Amino acid sequence: MMRTSERGKYRAWVGPVLAAVLTLTCGGSDSGGSPCQTLGNAICAKACACTDGAGCALTDGTGGTLTYDTEADCRGFQVTLACSGGSGYNDAAACLPLVQAATCTGTGTEAALMYPTDNACGSP
Repeated sequence: MMRTSERGKYRAWVGPVLAAVLTLTCGGSDSGGSPCQTLGNAICAKACACTDGAGCALTDGTGGTLTYDTEADCRGFQVTLACSGGSGYNDAAACLPLVQAATCTGTGTEAALMYPTDNACGSP
């Protein structure tokens, strides 16, 4: 039988251990990640490669454009925020090849990734 002081010691280390296990099993690492994280990273890498300089941009082709000052800002929205409650994309696995095939529109700092309009991707 555990004494009261032993229970306190047990409780003191269970929380940090549980937090570490959840971090390791729920995408706390940059390697791999969920389909949502993979898609968000692909979107930002491609959107940032389209523009000259540090900025990134996505367009829906109808005049709507999302711009980010840096790739880190893009990832903060397209990966961290979009994937925080599951997936901010309708079907991340189906959307990934569409993003990989997407092209840039415009030139220089005015360029943007033409975000796929397929329902699998949802809105950017």
